[in-house]
Amino acid sequence: MGKRYRLTRATGLLLCPLLALAVSTAWSAGTATAARRGAALPVKGKQQALRDEFEQLDLGDDGTWGWQSGAYSGCDTNRGNHKLDRLTPDALSVDDGVLDITARRAADGMWETGLLTTGDSCGSGGNGFTERTGDVVVAHVQLPGPEGGWPGIWSWRDGKNELDLFEWHAAHPHRLELVNHVADAGHYWTSSLVRPHGWLWIGVHLGAGNVTWYAGASQKAMRAIWSDGKGVGGKFRAHPVINLSVDDGRYLPKPRRDAVLHFRVGSFSVYR
Repeated sequence: MGKRYRLTRATGLLLCPLLALAVSTAWSAGTATAARRGAALPVKGKQQALRDEFEQLDLGDDGTWGWQSGAYSGCDTNRGNHKLDRLTPDALSVDDGVLDITARRAADGMWETGLLTTGDSCGSGGNGFTERTGDVVVAHVQLPGPEGGWPGIWSWRDGKNELDLFEWHAAHPHRLELVNHVADAGHYWTSSLVRPHGWLWIGVHLGAGNVTWYAGASQKAMRAIWSDGKGVGGKFRAHPVINLSVDDGRYLPKPRRDAVLHFRVGSFSVYR
């Protein structure tokens, strides 16, 4: 915190291969006021507009989630963003209240992996739910192992309104990327809470003039970790996306050919 970062062709893309950000985008510690004060997650008085504890896989036309995304070329691959993903519903499963997104290498070098979204799902399902200005988004996640992988929880609608609750790369095992693409603001957060195979609570308050991220070992223990001082504006609407991607090796290492990657989510909620 307190540092300023500028992405450059030499270093920025290595650290953050999120090509929706221009290489000249300035990353900032923002106001960070709430983070310094250790503010608690602001859910008091809010109701849960969406909650999934993954007792079952609620997927398809009548379900909460679809499994493809309009953010992906052809709805199921995304090579232009240096991902080896090939989306398939077979990569999605639930067990004992935990969503498991699994990635495995296919014979052609692509990786069969999974994604959930409520909308912009290319006809693969979802109930159309959108996150809005003022919402608090909270997830309980287990990061993949050190073999590789690129998990994230973000938002998307009609080719815009991407805001990353987090992205993680195994090459930087103790760091999360927190990015507000709406306002071109981002931050790298490093913590011992962030580690391969580690469980973590992560949240974000989608303020009109200030977006604040929260993290903790439990939901009750979550505290502010960074505020961007920019916000998402008063009319933000976007569909949540949960996915496990695989780097293609251009900027960050690919997983081993025989690796099996897992990104697990114990719960996902939106408070309003």
